[in-house]
Amino acid sequence: MNRPLRMFVLLLMFFVGAVQGQESAKGPRLSEAELLASLDPNFAGLNKVIALRDAGRTSSALSALAGFVRARQEPGDSAQWARRNRQAGTAAAERVLKHQFTVGGITHTFGPDIDWGFNPTTAPGSKYEADHEWTWQLNRHGDWATLARAYRATGDERFAKEFDAQFADWVSECPVPVDAADQRPYSKWRTIEAGIRMFSSWPTTFAAFRTSPSVRDETLLSMVKSMIEHGRYLRRYPTTGNWLTMEMDGLYHVGALLPFVKEAKDWRDFASMRLLKELDTQVYPDGAQIELTPGYHNVALGSFLGPVDTAAAYGYALPEAYRAKLEKMFAYNLWIMRPDRDAPRWNDSWHVDVVGTLSRGLVLFPGRQDFRWIVTDGKEGTPPDHTSHLFPYAGQVVMRSGWEREALFLGFEAGPFGYGHQHEDKLSVVIFAYGKDLLVEGGSYAYDASKWRRYVLTSAAHNVVLVDGQGQARGGQPRQNYVTDKPLDLAFRSDERYDYARGVYDEGFGKRDQRPARHTREVLFLKPQRLFVVRDTLETLDGKPHSYETVWHLDVNAVDVDTEKGIVETHDAGANLRIVPLWDKSIRTRVVKGQETPTVQGWMPLGHGIRGVRPIPTVVYECHSPEPVTLLTVFQPLRDGPEDRVVRVSHAAGKTTIACASGKTIETAWPPD
Repeated sequence: MNRPLRMFVLLLMFFVGAVQGQESAKGPRLSEAELLASLDPNFAGLNKVIALRDAGRTSSALSALAGFVRARQEPGDSAQWARRNRQAGTAAAERVLKHQFTVGGITHTFGPDIDWGFNPTTAPGSKYEADHEWTWQLNRHGDWATLARAYRATGDERFAKEFDAQFADWVSECPVPVDAADQRPYSKWRTIEAGIRMFSSWPTTFAAFRTSPSVRDETLLSMVKSMIEHGRYLRRYPTTGNWLTMEMDGLYHVGALLPFVKEAKDWRDFASMRLLKELDTQVYPDGAQIELTPGYHNVALGSFLGPVDTAAAYGYALPEAYRAKLEKMFAYNLWIMRPDRDAPRWNDSWHVDVVGTLSRGLVLFPGRQDFRWIVTDGKEGTPPDHTSHLFPYAGQVVMRSGWEREALFLGFEAGPFGYGHQHEDKLSVVIFAYGKDLLVEGGSYAYDASKWRRYVLTSAAHNVVLVDGQGQARGGQPRQNYVTDKPLDLAFRSDERYDYARGVYDEGFGKRDQRPARHTREVLFLKPQRLFVVRDTLETLDGKPHSYETVWHLDVNAVDVDTEKGIVETHDAGANLRIVPLWDKSIRTRVVKGQETPTVQGWMPLGHGIRGVRPIPTVVYECHSPEPVTLLTVFQPLRDGPEDRVVRVSHAAGKTTIACASGKTIETAWPPD
């Protein structure tokens, strides 16, 4: 064997041996001597532990430390964790006793031994699409919090014994990584999981079980060791985005729960200062978190709030500007709010309890009378001082007729791709009116490898324009490229007569470097007439003719279609929507529902992180032209049935005329006068 090859083999053997050694290591890695050395000798109540340690009586020092941890009165035991310990039913805990775990809607029952790296979606013969979230989320240990709540509610030591056994198994089989963060599939130590464990499930279990006679001193001290390892791991390997907020929330909690450890103050200080910085780095001046996903906006907000709650419970101080910078994040929820007090399902979002969120905001900012008005459903405070709202950095526009629950609402996305959880949806529009979702988009789906997950990410699942059957193609760049440092060049006007907004998409269709056309979308809300009008202008950029498909998704069961005029009207209980296009014989109208081939179209996922879809009617207007094309579409929300329906739209000399069944006409310029 020649020398270079021999060196390569030796290096490979060394690498394989190192990996195998790391995998075969047991946790916690922190030794008993290192645990005792980590203690703050000046912390009140540790005198006996420190004296025994310094006298070389290690076993006695460890026993005294366990007694100290059990006896220590945690401020959070009565206040901070009370909020976490609601819903203490025991049925779920009984399933945990049987080693039955449900993650993302998929249930798996282990035998006597739990494999913390197992994933039923990737196991041989699995009927599921691969989803690495199963293993990751199993290791967030929400089921241990379930045991803790059941134990506090009942005092049944079975739950404590099971926690003791499961924790001892996990901490032994899942040692903290060394030299680098492990963010890979099947990892038990992604930094996001480490952070979530520390601010969510472990504080609950630590508070509930540290006084239980069924939890051994060895287990309790292993938990302290592992929490120290978590603190050092999170301190060393912070990431970015909403992950970072959860990591720092977890780090702050470790510093609060283990104040008797020398590093605790550094962990709290580092976490709070990093979060303070992130309140500028991650949150635009308009209040939107850079991922531009209302659900994850509130994940980040919750993590920013974690140290506020914990500092208050433990009597620690946060940086002076910390609380003040949170106000605009609460206000984002106010301005983005739909009439039903939820938020639009933009990108990978889900249901947002805006009232509950603003209730929390009102505690921190009692002077916000607009928060108070929403929280009390108009009984106290004052309504927000305007209705429609532009987020100039996020590029999101909200148009609304008022703040009542029966108001009309339109959401328009015309901003950056977003830092995370992005969909190809620029210029998409959603409509909520008279208490009902009318014009919707694909929403979110479980983070698996299925065609449904791929579908919700594409333009086909959103209310945009496809060019030659191709959707938008912004993805693939470094995430920081999708963050803006200045207000966007968006047109927005609002007064008592109308709202108007304009955005442009010219960032590629099919591929980023494939730019056949430019799409300009203008959105107009005629307030007295209660009509939304969308004008789409498509311009060829390569001099070739193209086909254009305008796609509109309707969350209803049935629609009537007039193929001669392209008019579509939904027929459901409650509110409905009438769609009237600027008609031309060259435009083809079709309604797609529940289609899987040749492309997936006409589906609505059952919800964020859930598997399953349901068919919905999707209207497609298609035309083909070598010249610039102007498409006009009027959306008329219907509540009573006998409303004066729009029957025709025409456009000439820069003006649009909308004709109604009664003979009344409405004229508007673009942009409006």
